[in-house]
Amino acid sequence: MIINSINTESITPVEYNHMHDSTLVFRKYRENFDFGLTVDQYYFNKDAKDRKTNYNTQYVLSEIQPLSTILELKIPYTKAATKSFTTTVKFGEKYLKTNFQWADSYTTGLSTISSTFVDSTEFSNLSTNFFFTFTLTSITLKKSTDVDTLSGNTLPPEDRVIVTQEYNSNTYYLTAASATNTAAWFTPYSAVSGNIPTFRYNIDNNKILLSNVTPELSSLDSRLCNNGDVLSLSAIDLFYNDATKLSTCIFDINRFELTKDYKTLSNSFVKYTSSFNTDIVDLNTSTTTEHVSNNYFIYSNNYNYFQQKSNNTNTVHADLFPLKNQATLHEYYAENNHFNSEPGYLNRVYEKIHAGANQQTGTDKIGVSYNIGTYDTVFKPNKLTYFTTPSSLAPYTVLNIKDSKLQNLGAVPGDNPLMSDKVFKRRMDIKNNNYSGDTDPTYLCSWLSGNSDGDTKWVDRYYNPNLKNFTAALSTTSYYKVITAADASSTTSSPISTTETFDVSSSLTFEPNNDYMVYHIGSEDYSNLFKAYNTRYNEASAIEYINYKGVPITVGKVLDDDEIILNGEQLGRIKTENIGDFSTNFWLHTNDNNLPFAYQILGNYFEEGFGVFNTDLVTPNIILPAKNEKSRKKSKLLFLNNDLEVYDEIILMDGVSEIEIKAIGRKDNFSEFYVLGQNNIIYVFNSNNNLISKIENLKDTNAVIDDFEVGEDKLHVLFNPVSATSNFFTYNYNTNKASTVTTSTSANTKGKKGKIVRRNNGTDVYEVDSQNGYGNEISIDSAGNVYTIKQDDFNDLANTQNFVQKGTTDNKIKAGLGIKTKVNGVLIDDEDDIIVLHDNNIISILDSNRKLKRTREFCDINNFPFQQTYMDIICDFEDGVYKKYILFIQEFNDGFRLTKLNNKLQIINSKKFYGVNNLGDLSLTKSVTSYYYLRNTGANKKRIKVLLKTKPKFSSSGVIPRVKSQIDFDLTTINPGYNHFFINVSVRKGYMELFVNGRLYQKTTFAAGTFALDNVLGTGLYVGAVSTPFYLTLSNRLQQPKKYFINNAKIKGFKLYNKTMSYFDMLAHYNYHLGDKDLIWSYPIGQRTYIDTIDKLSKFSFPEKINNDYKVNIVNTGLDDEKLKEKIEERVDKELQKITPYYDTVKEINIS
Repeated sequence: MIINSINTESITPVEYNHMHDSTLVFRKYRENFDFGLTVDQYYFNKDAKDRKTNYNTQYVLSEIQPLSTILELKIPYTKAATKSFTTTVKFGEKYLKTNFQWADSYTTGLSTISSTFVDSTEFSNLSTNFFFTFTLTSITLKKSTDVDTLSGNTLPPEDRVIVTQEYNSNTYYLTAASATNTAAWFTPYSAVSGNIPTFRYNIDNNKILLSNVTPELSSLDSRLCNNGDVLSLSAIDLFYNDATKLSTCIFDINRFELTKDYKTLSNSFVKYTSSFNTDIVDLNTSTTTEHVSNNYFIYSNNYNYFQQKSNNTNTVHADLFPLKNQATLHEYYAENNHFNSEPGYLNRVYEKIHAGANQQTGTDKIGVSYNIGTYDTVFKPNKLTYFTTPSSLAPYTVLNIKDSKLQNLGAVPGDNPLMSDKVFKRRMDIKNNNYSGDTDPTYLCSWLSGNSDGDTKWVDRYYNPNLKNFTAALSTTSYYKVITAADASSTTSSPISTTETFDVSSSLTFEPNNDYMVYHIGSEDYSNLFKAYNTRYNEASAIEYINYKGVPITVGKVLDDDEIILNGEQLGRIKTENIGDFSTNFWLHTNDNNLPFAYQILGNYFEEGFGVFNTDLVTPNIILPAKNEKSRKKSKLLFLNNDLEVYDEIILMDGVSEIEIKAIGRKDNFSEFYVLGQNNIIYVFNSNNNLISKIENLKDTNAVIDDFEVGEDKLHVLFNPVSATSNFFTYNYNTNKASTVTTSTSANTKGKKGKIVRRNNGTDVYEVDSQNGYGNEISIDSAGNVYTIKQDDFNDLANTQNFVQKGTTDNKIKAGLGIKTKVNGVLIDDEDDIIVLHDNNIISILDSNRKLKRTREFCDINNFPFQQTYMDIICDFEDGVYKKYILFIQEFNDGFRLTKLNNKLQIINSKKFYGVNNLGDLSLTKSVTSYYYLRNTGANKKRIKVLLKTKPKFSSSGVIPRVKSQIDFDLTTINPGYNHFFINVSVRKGYMELFVNGRLYQKTTFAAGTFALDNVLGTGLYVGAVSTPFYLTLSNRLQQPKKYFINNAKIKGFKLYNKTMSYFDMLAHYNYHLGDKDLIWSYPIGQRTYIDTIDKLSKFSFPEKINNDYKVNIVNTGLDDEKLKEKIEERVDKELQKITPYYDTVKEINIS
């Protein structure tokens, strides 16, 4: 008898490889038997549910387990050293920590942003103070002075390291001075001025030594060390004979990533975060289930076996796929499992393979049986669904509605039963309740109550039939209001309880073999709600849709809502007498949210009122001082549109006297503007160009005025000399109060004068050139940096050379300009480009890094140096496209010229004003277009900016200030297409709130009750165009037809309610256009068995291509022209790039 010994050597192992992807590896474990056999087993076979053979194919139904247990990625176990890495820095058991307490007030050279070594008890992996980023780089030494002082040879490129740390979104660089025995510190980028500090380094595994490069020592560097727990610099000669000191320079870091950590295959059950952007895919990590478990179906074909003699193994190609454990019976995916011992997402458990007996031929199709404990019931929206529970609700005897999971499966919450999902239960006997002894509150239904935070709760609604009927009880709002017996009961003086309705935490249960009704809210319910609101609250029911000529138009319908296509010619308008609170609802459709598309979207914002803006950085008109042709005094104000056409003019009069204009102070187009007269009276004009007030505090004073500044809430008049402290007059518009400073003794301040700037953090005064500028001596960029024109030598007035200075330090901007350039003006545009007017008729544009972008010299039109040249910015919409221009003003002997330039300095429009229209003085005027004010007060683009300006009806002080409230939403954060916006304004309670796509974005508050009697919308509200106080469009006033009419957008569902609406009212408007969704409930019925059928399996691997290159042969063309062939080949190659798969490449194109 032949005896075969069964052991590891006599058994040929079977290796499983993935059929289609060689990077996927089936995970194994080793099993040892008592008789000496050791084999590798596969996890998919461990405790398998079932195994079958059918048509030469092996099938395995795995136990429920995560994908990462069965498969992993084929990645070698290595340590990969990264070039840029973030790590802690340790010295022994101590961690390096940076102290950023003085970072916000950092000045160059300040050493308090230093790093110290602290005990490990202080270490926190949540604190950025302990983490440093090392970036390994190579620098080339280009300067001729970069030579080795010892050998005299030019140094080759060197490897260096940059050490940085992040704090408050700013990057700080590790810096060490050339002086030794000093502490190292961290420097902000703004202070290193582009010269980023680098260090020489030595790295050995996770140890690093850093050397500072000092010009004095060159290759004999100093080293960073731990000097008394302070990261410091020490001279290198200290380490030659002292190993203890040398050890203080070696720090522990962690540079490596273990690739074994990347082997795991993720398989998660995720939920996404709710956001203003409906298409966002950010995960809600608090509800994410990592490594979801499934049953897996693994199969391999007997013909796919092959033997490898080199290692004595049989290799099998296998494939697998997960089964539908997360699906309910009818293929819905939700966390419906009612068995508490199992995960909520695990609805099915697969148990057995049905493929016939283990034989060569079996059933044509394979079945996989599974157990499931729920059954799906679908509740359609807008209807009452009747259903009867089964005889068993296992694992429950009875199921409380709070455990039903309906609230997580799509049930709609609300603040009253009428507009929320509700459940009715058949009760054969009316239950006796205990709420009172004399009254019998009647049970209405169980309904899903909710709040604006997203919390929901099933409550039971009761009502007093003596006071309310069934319908009224349904619509009464409540928030989890729990009523005690005493609250609901009657009294001797009141035999009938005064409590009409109340709610208690629901006690409704689903019992076996009982009848129930479920009402699921849908679009028809919302439509009925809006119809009821239209008759009572909706002022927009009477909206009028017209074109720009005033002719009525017909708009489309989406469901029951109007939809107006804003094509640059159409608008909607409505008048309302509503006083007090209001709310508005609309859906806005845009094509590209990364581009400005409109000025005012809707509203009546003009001096006061309400408006919704997309871009408020718009300058619709120009105001210029000019000479009155009759009196020859410069007392005229010219009003021009952006086509440089005059549409209005006024003469500044004080009684019967004309007043010459010294300066103009502009706010935005919707506000009053201020004119400083030669008599030092400040005249206030409203937006209709009517004189409404005078500020006479400076009347007839002999003060020399250097500047005139108009801000959001105050105006300032700056007196000469500039060196004096607080040497300016201030007037507060809101309080009508002025400062006590009304004059100042002038001084001979040669070559310099003052400019005053009002910002949120206060008022700043700057010195500027007084000899060469005409009003453009100061400008501010988006970061708040101030650019001024300064005299090169203000003591030498014959020296006309000057320069542009950034900030208050000696930061001169001369790059891009001529050495002897005479600067006349500087402007910073909204992209922080620096626009410089110099040498009287040359404009140069530099980028924010002072690199010259373009320059152009313009005709000097015979103007002399003493005649004005002035610049401003025009921001405008033309046919729905946002445009930006430079307005260039040149004064000449008999008039002035206005020129509109694009960003390439090309002339778009130019117009001369001859004769008596001589230009007034602009030296004290910051802006003739209002750009300066808009830029300094936060006007911006691509927003949904809600503005409200209200005023009290009465005032005890006689001052009636307008209070401005604002909510600013960045439109670029959401996708184009239709987005929903809802705004509540309560002047009674003092708040304004904006909802975006069903979520509260922001709520801002103001004084409650002060403006309750204000008719905010009294001047009439426009949709799709900018209104004026006289129920006319701004385009009418500017005499530019269709100007600021929105183009390439749509608005639907516009509503204007004469009250504020609740959170759920807002949500109803949002859900109305989202489309109805079924409520699908998988209720427990006890475990039952069903079979899934697998129709087809691909048992063999797909044929592989030899390579990914391919050729294209084009034959029978009849072409002989080689140049034509080349052009065709180039075009074909270009087109093929659009359709060629990612990994494939066109190798050759032949035309024969």
